[in-house]
Amino acid sequence: MPHSARLFPDTLRAAGLAALAALTLLLWPGCGSLEDTGGVVTLNGQVLSAETNNPIAGAFVRVLPYDLLVETNAQGRFTAEVEIDSTMTLTLSVTKEGFATGTSTVLAVADRTIDVPVFRLTPLGGTASGGESGRAASILLAGQSAQTIGVRESGAQEVAELTFQVADSLGRPVTVDNAVTVRFRFGANPGEGAFLHPESARTDNNGRAAVTLSSGTRAGVVQVVAEATVDGRTLRSQPVAITIHGGLPDQAHFSVGPGRVNFPGLRAFGLTNPVSVIVGDRYGNPVRPGTAVYFTTSHGVIEGSVLTDAQGRGSVTLLSANPLPEDGIAVVTATTADANRQPVTSRTAVVFSGLPRISVTPDRARLDQTYQLVVDDQNGNPLVGGTTIRVRVEGTQVQAVGSTDITLDDTAFLNGLTYDDVVRGPGVTAFAFRTASAAPDDGNASVSPEVESVTITVSGENGTLELVLTRNGPALSRTPDAVVLHRPDGHATARLDPPSR
Repeated sequence: MPHSARLFPDTLRAAGLAALAALTLLLWPGCGSLEDTGGVVTLNGQVLSAETNNPIAGAFVRVLPYDLLVETNAQGRFTAEVEIDSTMTLTLSVTKEGFATGTSTVLAVADRTIDVPVFRLTPLGGTASGGESGRAASILLAGQSAQTIGVRESGAQEVAELTFQVADSLGRPVTVDNAVTVRFRFGANPGEGAFLHPESARTDNNGRAAVTLSSGTRAGVVQVVAEATVDGRTLRSQPVAITIHGGLPDQAHFSVGPGRVNFPGLRAFGLTNPVSVIVGDRYGNPVRPGTAVYFTTSHGVIEGSVLTDAQGRGSVTLLSANPLPEDGIAVVTATTADANRQPVTSRTAVVFSGLPRISVTPDRARLDQTYQLVVDDQNGNPLVGGTTIRVRVEGTQVQAVGSTDITLDDTAFLNGLTYDDVVRGPGVTAFAFRTASAAPDDGNASVSPEVESVTITVSGENGTLELVLTRNGPALSRTPDAVVLHRPDGHATARLDPPSR
């Protein structure tokens, strides 16, 4: 009875603490309605001796149902990070040679840190197993030296050590009396020289076996699996993933380009255009994340730098601003450094286009007339991609044929990055159309075809402009602020005056 009297208050106190912990979790701010979302939950706890209240070092804490195994430190403390799909109950089981097993359950909520109630293990007295264990029953990851490594000769860490723990059915590490040979193999493997050493290892008296992963020349995710055969049954660990990142930048694998080769940068200040880089190492892998790339521009303003992501990509923003290019051409330069600290650089050109301009020959509306049309900006550069050009003929029994309904593609450069290298001409800035009869071919038209006017309309981000050719008078425009110029040779040009800056 004295023994029972001594345990009864402790039992009440443990139950009260468990109830208080559950109530605290439910009443914690923001926990009134737990969102069923996934994430990482962090479990912190401590293992003490129920007899002496001293910390128990080297106790194994298993988190179920994930079979995650962690070990207490000299202060008996442990930390476990568990990735969960939704709010759930986790069971923690604590084992230590010479002590009874302790268990506890916690409600795991994503992206929270949970303090697990203290485990107090009862010594087994003279009944301890003396370091014995049962037959191997499971293989768990006990630790790994790195979660990411670099490809060979990348300047980053190229190896990682993984230690696996073999345990019996009670979660106790197998001793040498029940040692097993653990084989190591790849699950997923990017190839190109990655290897494991040794291929197999015998467990020690703590049930542990280690393997070293060495990277090859290809980036990617590698999986390592540990296996052992016991009584004809194969024990297998969960695949352990390690990311192999690329090396340092290589000039042959360095690319830079704008989101849009042509944007209306002469129309207004503050317009934006993304400029992106793709950076690879000498093996063609994406460089390791966080590689810095620096940018400069001959005109406008550009963000100064970017850090690459896992795919070796990065992007900055080019803004239309002073100084504006007189000919509409700006050159952006991207720079980083290679393994020898030598510059790795590339350039790209961007067109700052302005207001639309329409030029047509001849400048009168006539039947069966072929017209030569040029649509560009004040510098003779193409307008931005997506600009539409429409030709409409008004009159009796007439129509327009040829280039009468056009949507421009983005601008291109050919063989260089200067003004002279901009692609212009047919289908880009130059077009042709013809006025023709729309009367029936059988000659039974009640009236003769006759052209009253020809209207050319340009619309897009550069602006909207209209030019109208008439039968008897000069060409005109109904666009506000438009100016129409005429030449004696029958050439008409409509333009919008650029704003003063």
